[in-house]
Amino acid sequence: MARRTRIFFATDLHGSSRCFRKFINAGPVYRADVLVLGADLAGKAIQSIVHGQNGRWRCTFIGTNYDVAEGQELTDLEKLIEDHGYYPYRAEPGELEARRDAGTLDELFLSLMRVRLQGWLELADERLRPLGLPVYVMLGNDDPPQLQALLDQSPWAKPAEGRILQIDDDHELLSWGYSNITPWNSHREQTEEQLSATLHGLAAKLNDPARSVFNVHVPPLGSGLDEAPVLDENLRVVQVLGQVRFAPVGSSAVRQVLSDVQPLLGLHGHIHESSGIRRLGRTLAINPGSDYGTGALNGALVTLEADKIVAHQLVRG
Repeated sequence: MARRTRIFFATDLHGSSRCFRKFINAGPVYRADVLVLGADLAGKAIQSIVHGQNGRWRCTFIGTNYDVAEGQELTDLEKLIEDHGYYPYRAEPGELEARRDAGTLDELFLSLMRVRLQGWLELADERLRPLGLPVYVMLGNDDPPQLQALLDQSPWAKPAEGRILQIDDDHELLSWGYSNITPWNSHREQTEEQLSATLHGLAAKLNDPARSVFNVHVPPLGSGLDEAPVLDENLRVVQVLGQVRFAPVGSSAVRQVLSDVQPLLGLHGHIHESSGIRRLGRTLAINPGSDYGTGALNGALVTLEADKIVAHQLVRG
């Protein structure tokens, strides 16, 4: 029987430690041979917990007011915030406003991102090294480029972006985490022309393109894996008769390179609402989507055998 390799892929955790713990646990649970964490590792915001009178701490988080005592109550609140992907920060009254005025708030935000990501990488080392289970990680468009140094120094997780990595005897992994241009002016974006040049340049380094796996954050345009809510000029979601309008926002360059190279598998993310599996020529393209804000982990299990995919499914837990 030919050797088979089972990949577990997830993406767009956006700072959710609960989702990351589930990702690490998914390896042995699903008997995966390889873990791939797609992109967008960092959370989106700081959640301040303000020091009040009598040693209590207060915040409003996702519409709920909290007033907790120092100790276990405060620790539990911080864990709740962290599991939703935010960065809890114990602040004195007016502290974050003062940091914003002084221009040091971004510095604080980046430091909190670094601490969280470093903790994740240490957990991967602790849990996966004893199993000999490889994990490939890259930044996404929402991740500050300063976080790359942590991936490069990771004790176990392998930085994947911009590299061609051999994941078994038959299959190479090509990875790129930049997106096409978005309305959000995120940290790592490229024009379609730049994406095309980058991806075709990487693909030229493949030894066997037909057996390759493309771990490319942005999904191909018009694939059904890239349907996002339409925004108006004020970046508000457009609704018609009470229904949210959706439109394809993926990358034409990614679509073209998949058509040109026809890799065995495409692993994508970026558009959280557009999970699915599509066949583009001989390439199986997958976006598991993301629901990180609820703590649920979306993923994809794909089993490879030489020049074919023998099994694939979306999973959630």
